[in-house]
Amino acid sequence: MSQSLLFKNAQEVRFGKVLAFIIPTYLTSLFNTLYTIVDGIFVASYVGTDALAAINVAYPIVNVLTGIALLFATGGSALAALSIGAGKKEEADRAFPVSVIGALLIGCLTAILIILNLSPVLWMLGATDVTMENCRIYSMFWLIATPAVLGKELLTYFIRVDGSPSYSFFLALSCGILNIVLDYVFVGQFGMGIWGAALATVLGIVLSCVMGIVYFIRKAYSARKNNDFCTSNQCVRDDCGLRFTAKGLSIRQGVRCMMNGVSEFVNQLAVAITTVVFNRTAKRYAGEDGIAAVSIIMYLQFIFIGVYFGYSMGIAPPLGYAYGDGRNEVCRKLEQYSWRFLMAAQVVIYLMTFCLAPLGVSFFADEGSIVYEMAVSGMRIYGLGFLFAGINIFSAVRMMAYGKGHVSGLITFLRSFALLLLFLILLPQYLGLKGIWLAVPAAELLTAGVALWAFLCLPKREPKRK
Repeated sequence: MSQSLLFKNAQEVRFGKVLAFIIPTYLTSLFNTLYTIVDGIFVASYVGTDALAAINVAYPIVNVLTGIALLFATGGSALAALSIGAGKKEEADRAFPVSVIGALLIGCLTAILIILNLSPVLWMLGATDVTMENCRIYSMFWLIATPAVLGKELLTYFIRVDGSPSYSFFLALSCGILNIVLDYVFVGQFGMGIWGAALATVLGIVLSCVMGIVYFIRKAYSARKNNDFCTSNQCVRDDCGLRFTAKGLSIRQGVRCMMNGVSEFVNQLAVAITTVVFNRTAKRYAGEDGIAAVSIIMYLQFIFIGVYFGYSMGIAPPLGYAYGDGRNEVCRKLEQYSWRFLMAAQVVIYLMTFCLAPLGVSFFADEGSIVYEMAVSGMRIYGLGFLFAGINIFSAVRMMAYGKGHVSGLITFLRSFALLLLFLILLPQYLGLKGIWLAVPAAELLTAGVALWAFLCLPKREPKRK
């Protein structure tokens, strides 16, 4: 395991060195969303906006599966990083298999229950007679591929904590490239419609999952061949990586991983619920065109919000390492860099959102169409939330990196669910369609107060006694 980001003191912290870890992580986040966006572009171009709306209606099912994966992936990997920083190698090793087993059990059971009740679930999510068949097709592909969906997320995060963010990015890159190529072949050339889009996405995910498995198998084989496994709890080797072990696993540790990753699960569950509310509210005020406009905005926001998620997830492991080792001065230095970066990035990202909204929407809808005009104006209002989202997201990830999953969950719950749902219900009654777009900025603004409190007041930790 690379120890290059286990900073011994604040003087060792250099932004260039931190960027070497953050950039691959951000690119991973970007490519993890790119294939979804590409699906939308090909479906909108070759099938139509009704099919695009069907994907958006079915996507809460994807959010639930992804949420279960992230519940263990983010929570377990953060605890593993804390254990590494504290020199507790065996604890870090146990967090890995516990997370994998827990995610597969809960995720596969959830997928089976949804498959057995798929039609009622889709009607509840807002499917109509026009979109139901496409909703069923898209959902079934994801549900059948549940083990790969879970495995991809878990392996991506644990490979990053294992000290190989570049390989983690390579997984996402391979998945994204294969998805784009197969979208072109299946949807663009063979005319397979939503079948082709779903198949392309699933095959990309399977490839990424297999590559992640190969990574750990090769490391285990190499370690056994060279007799390099670190068997003591106090690991001092720089190249002693995470390993999959069945020794000393417990339900209690699985619950710890779940609790620490609850913020990302809350976020995905909240996205699922609020997507349904977004769709139903938009349909009430603008019909099927409103749902299509919401779908386009949801696709585009992935690009911009991914900067915040990518940065935050990238800096989480070194934060966790330093916090686990009791090096508060290193944590403060990393946080100072983060504050400066995010404050500047938020302004730049909103300006880009405002200026590039017409170009982005044009990939999904014809210029001059009702959907196009609606999505462009909506994106410029919706994008105001990007002025506050960076600090909110980083605050949640920071608390998770420090093992304070309950505070992380509170921030995520406020911005992604409670306040957002409140404003989605209230604002459209007074402002109509504009109220739908303003719900996100309002929720992000109010959550920023809680995020600032977490930044300034939490957590405090005494230096570790040597």
